[in-house]
Amino acid sequence: MRRHTTWRALGALALTATLVLSGCGDKKDDSAKGSDTSSGDTSAVGEDAGADLTKDTFFTEVGKAQAKAGSSHVVMTTSLAGQDIKAEGDLLVGTTPEKTALSMTMELGSQGSMELRLVESVMYLNFGPVTQNKFAKVDLKDKSNPLSQQYGSLVENFDPAAQADAYKDAVKSVTKKGDTQKIDGVETQPYVIVVDASKVAGASAGAAKLPDDLTLTMYLGEDNLPRKVDSTITASGTTVKTSMLYSKWGEKVDVKAPPASEITDKDPLASLSGSAG
Repeated sequence: MRRHTTWRALGALALTATLVLSGCGDKKDDSAKGSDTSSGDTSAVGEDAGADLTKDTFFTEVGKAQAKAGSSHVVMTTSLAGQDIKAEGDLLVGTTPEKTALSMTMELGSQGSMELRLVESVMYLNFGPVTQNKFAKVDLKDKSNPLSQQYGSLVENFDPAAQADAYKDAVKSVTKKGDTQKIDGVETQPYVIVVDASKVAGASAGAAKLPDDLTLTMYLGEDNLPRKVDSTITASGTTVKTSMLYSKWGEKVDVKAPPASEITDKDPLASLSGSAG
């Protein structure tokens, strides 16, 4: 049971990240390859972005705002299979897949906890005793690894060029809906977004059967930065409700790969990967 819940939780994370971060990378970046730290940029956080959001411009404009801020603190709450899962961490919005970084701790209720780090297209997973309290290393570019095949899109979907093309066809509608709501001290406007699941690159990660359409509600500040994203997705007979809160846009983020002494040289995930669905 642990492995099914874990992979579905990772799948929810991958899919929601795909939808929310679809436009990142519009900012020019001359930093060294493989940088895993960012001081962020708070200069435009809270300011009016001055752009109309439509079906054709939504992800482009939101992506520009995210790329300029460069970093965020994320809290994700997921409900599935009768369990509540909470994940919290920091995100570095990169201009390329290799420069995107994520550090997150996920509480799996009665199943314990896990820690995930994503640095330079490598995912590090610490499942506690299952991985000898060390990190299992998964190179998401290694297409021969079944886990890489399943979750490699978590990185690939941060490629701005690919996403610009994907969302031209995937977005079916963007509707401003409801009154503004204050989230973390910021006045936000809810937008309901409907996308064609079959046209979202990586949407199948962690879920074998998705509905035809995926619907999420994104709450944006006047700076076009997401403050909250809610979604409910039923896949393979399981309903997954996910809510993601974003704060501290533009503040310093420091995400590093674990030291070699904390990485296991064995493959403790082998028993899990075979039943990832």
